[in-house]
Amino acid sequence: APQIAPFTIAEGPVNWGESISVTCSVLKGDLPIEITWALNSEPIRRDRGDINIVATTRKNSILSIDSVSASHAGEYTCSASNAAGATSQSATLAVN
Repeated sequence: APQIAPFTIAEGPVNWGESISVTCSVLKGDLPIEITWALNSEPIRRDRGDINIVATTRKNSILSIDSVSASHAGEYTCSASNAAGATSQSATLAVN
C-alpha cells in the first residue's frame, strides 16, 4: 500500500477569515495512486467551492481554504490508494 507523510494543518487554532494550505505527499507506492480528502469522514468533493484541492504531481495533493470559517473545523483525512491497498493520514483543524 502507499505511504503518506504525516502532516499538520496549523500550529494552533486558526482565526476566521485566515487561509490555510495542507500538502498530502505520498512517499512510496506504485502508480497510479488515487489521492482523496475527507473532512470528518465525509469526502470533500472537487466541486466544493470553499475548499480547493489541487493535484500538483501524481503523488502530491494540496488542500487549501481561502477563508476559514467554523464549518471547516474538524479532522481532515488524506487517503491514498493503489492496486496494493489504501492508507491514510489525518490532522485536525481548530477554528477560533
